[in-house]
Amino acid sequence: MGKLINNRRAMKLALAGLIVVIVGFAAVLFFMSYGGRGEAAAESSVETTGSQAMKIDTSSDYAEELYGCKVDDVNDTAAVVKLLEAMGLENVTGKYTATIAAEGDIRVLTVTFEDSVQKANKKTLDDNMVICAQQMMALMPSVDKVQWTYSLRSADAEEETTTVSLDEAGAREQLSRNIDKYGESARAFRNLLQEQAGEE
Repeated sequence: MGKLINNRRAMKLALAGLIVVIVGFAAVLFFMSYGGRGEAAAESSVETTGSQAMKIDTSSDYAEELYGCKVDDVNDTAAVVKLLEAMGLENVTGKYTATIAAEGDIRVLTVTFEDSVQKANKKTLDDNMVICAQQMMALMPSVDKVQWTYSLRSADAEEETTTVSLDEAGAREQLSRNIDKYGESARAFRNLLQEQAGEE
């Protein structure tokens, strides 16, 4: 009888140990699977950031929506955030941080990307950001310059920090009028969108 009880106890202990092993193995598999997805997502964001040219919405509704987010006071953080979100900036940059600071006599808006950018995507990304920078300066009259900073990754996985900028003078060279003129009304801002899209 004593041996039977001992055998049952041994079987219970063995079964409990087996359950612990199975649960532990499942947890390891889950961790590996989750970690793999995270790494894949990170690689995907690096590969896709700036990989496609922007499609510019030139409709009057969109122009009015963005013009309605015009920022008269750049110290109003909520207003700045609202404008950048309405512009869909994250669709161009991926996750980012934005700051506005004085540099001498001018105010500079700096956009810093969280994700790296493939070197092959640099030109497309910078072209997209020039479009965004023009729109930002038109709708934030007190911003004199927009610059964007990101980590550029080459084919051999080496990275270097790159900063590109556009100021009012540079925007004037690219457009048919001073950048502040496009922020005078929703119609004027739509003219900017149409010019950027090559419709004018």
